[in-house]
Amino acid sequence: MNVIRNIIASIVLIALFGWAMSILYLTYVNFAEIIKNPELPMEMEIQLIPIILFIVIGGLITVFLFKINKKKHYSWRKILFLPTELEEADEREQQITAQACRSSYISMWIAAPIVTALLFIYPFISESMPYYPIIIILLLPTIQLISYGVTWKRESRI
Repeated sequence: MNVIRNIIASIVLIALFGWAMSILYLTYVNFAEIIKNPELPMEMEIQLIPIILFIVIGGLITVFLFKINKKKHYSWRKILFLPTELEEADEREQQITAQACRSSYISMWIAAPIVTALLFIYPFISESMPYYPIIIILLLPTIQLISYGVTWKRESRI
């Protein structure tokens, strides 16, 4: 089981998801402006590249994980919704996973107030970066994955 590879894939998907959601948010802001001011031209454009990239790369990662885990008789539901980092082969891996989960849980207790405090900056940058809350909210799972990966790597070397 290559946990670090799975964590890197998850972080890439989180980044692509954030990019796609930011583009969708900007599109919804433009649509709201059209609704508010009907005198404006009824034109709207949306960048589809981030959305398509997220769907294609997410689909490829899902198919890749299904091919790897097909031998273990996992269903699509388990592959899509159960983190692959939680698959343990023996008692040592179970112990490492437990320690990594504990460290990830503790990191969330530290990160959540910091991320909440970062949201106080939003009124000052809302004009230049209206998608800032999306980025800040997606920091939470990224911090959790990084904490899990660092602990896994450190504990697996012992």
